[in-house]
Amino acid sequence: MTEVISNLQDRFSPLPWHKDLWQTFNDCIDTQRLPHAIIVNALEGVGAEHLAHALAYRMLCSQVDKGVACGQCSGCLTLKAGSHPDFYRLSPEENSKYIRVDQIRALCESVVKTSQQGGWKVAIIYPAEAMNIAASNALLKSLEEPEPNTLIILVSSRLSAIPMTIRSRCQIESLGIPSAAIAQQWLSERLEDKQVNISELLDMANGQPLLALDYATGSGFENRQQVESLLDAMRNSDETPFAAAQACQKYTPEDLIAWILSYVHRLMVGELQNNLNPALFVFLDKLIKAREWLLSGSPLNTQLLWEELFIEWVQIFQARK
Repeated sequence: MTEVISNLQDRFSPLPWHKDLWQTFNDCIDTQRLPHAIIVNALEGVGAEHLAHALAYRMLCSQVDKGVACGQCSGCLTLKAGSHPDFYRLSPEENSKYIRVDQIRALCESVVKTSQQGGWKVAIIYPAEAMNIAASNALLKSLEEPEPNTLIILVSSRLSAIPMTIRSRCQIESLGIPSAAIAQQWLSERLEDKQVNISELLDMANGQPLLALDYATGSGFENRQQVESLLDAMRNSDETPFAAAQACQKYTPEDLIAWILSYVHRLMVGELQNNLNPALFVFLDKLIKAREWLLSGSPLNTQLLWEELFIEWVQIFQARK
């Protein structure tokens, strides 16, 4: 997903469904009421990280045009090249799921210094929920004693996983899923050369345009279809939980659990809505807990996890026969 977002050529501009929130940001900038710290909260496929970067461009651009960065000035070009001295981006380092305390401390030491280009300093922390407790505590000082002309943007897809001490010191803005019409128009402009059913893509992506784009340009859509075929086969007793669990080992656990959750939700509001088995709600709760466990970074035997979940999945439908 991050790769698709990074490859969007107009990253300095907000996406069409960001229009209302973007206007709010511009109004705050124009009236000098921009908060020192903002949490942008949204599902990953809605573009919260993209919006954060567009806002960073807006703050560091020297030739803003109609509330949007020009994309051509020295500020925009150095930011695009990854060398802007007043821009900082924190994410988990390679082979880590966490943003560590030393990363946050280095950021805090940097933002107290004078801007090298005489304007704003902007930091993006993504995903904000990846900060461990020590990192969150280290960030508090910068949030409690903000530097002038400094903006910290935290991007999150799991707001509840961010400590309340952090949330209470930030302005929280949430992005919803765009209308189907806006999402389809945006996707059609980017997939003109591909023979894909955009409506089907959006349905598979639960209405999230960037996730749909990821499916169309990568292997995500095919992989997800393979997983859903396995789930269907187990429902019909055409595949065993053990074989399915083994087949799923090739997928990223976080992606796999998201695909299963989406599939079960679609079944519950679609095909099975008039004949719901209460056991499906119990299964859904277990999927959510499994996702939380996976995202926590705790050691986990995924083969055993998938086997346990798939055995229960099969039992739900065997009980109805």
